[in-house]
Amino acid sequence: MVRVVLVAEQSVTRAGLRSILTSAPGLCVVSGHGDPAQALEAVRREQPQVILVGTREGLAVDAVAARQLLAATVAPRAKAILLHPAETTTDVFQVLTGGVHGCLDPAADEEQIVRAVETVAMGGSVFLPAPSVEQAEEPLAISGPTPDEARLTDRERAVLGRLARGLSNSAIARELFLAEATVKKHLTQAMRKIGQPDRLRAGLYAYQHGIFR
Repeated sequence: MVRVVLVAEQSVTRAGLRSILTSAPGLCVVSGHGDPAQALEAVRREQPQVILVGTREGLAVDAVAARQLLAATVAPRAKAILLHPAETTTDVFQVLTGGVHGCLDPAADEEQIVRAVETVAMGGSVFLPAPSVEQAEEPLAISGPTPDEARLTDRERAVLGRLARGLSNSAIARELFLAEATVKKHLTQAMRKIGQPDRLRAGLYAYQHGIFR
C-alpha cells in the first residue's frame, strides 16, 4: 500500500485529490493539509512514500517545501510531486535536479492522477501535461551532441522519449511491444551515443532536445 500525504492550499483541490486517490487500489491517503508547515509533523509520523505539494506560491517555493518535507521522512524511496504543471523544459530540469520527481496539474483526469502517483511511487518521474520546449528561456545544463549528431535511431529516440516520461524499462517494453532486454540494449546504446552516464541525465537530455513522446 502506497502511503500518500496531500499538501494543497485549496480545500477543493485537497478534497478532490483525496477522493480520487482513496478510490484507487493500492493507494492510501494518510493525511491532508493546507500548508507545508502544518504537514511536517504528519510526515514525520506517517512516513509516506509520496507527498503531493501545491500552494499558491508557485513551482519554486513548493519545490523547496517538498524537499523539506522529504527530509522529514525515512520511508524508503520517498518521493514528491508538485501540484503545478511544468511549463518549460527548464522547469523540468530544476525540479528533477532539486530532488522532486514530477509535476502534475491537479485538473488532470482521474486516471492520469492515479497513474502519476503510482509511477512516482515506483521510482519514475511524471510531468503532466508535457512542458513546451519552445518556451524554455535558458539552456539546460546537460551537455552532449544533438540527437542528429549522435545518429540516434528511431527506436533509440522512442526509448529515450519514454524514459523522459518516467517509464521503467518494463513499461517502455510494453508500450513499444519489445522485450525488456531489447529496451535495455537500445537505452544503453542511446546513452553511449549522447554521452550521458545515467538514466536521470539521459531523461533530462531527452527533455532538453524535445524527445518526450
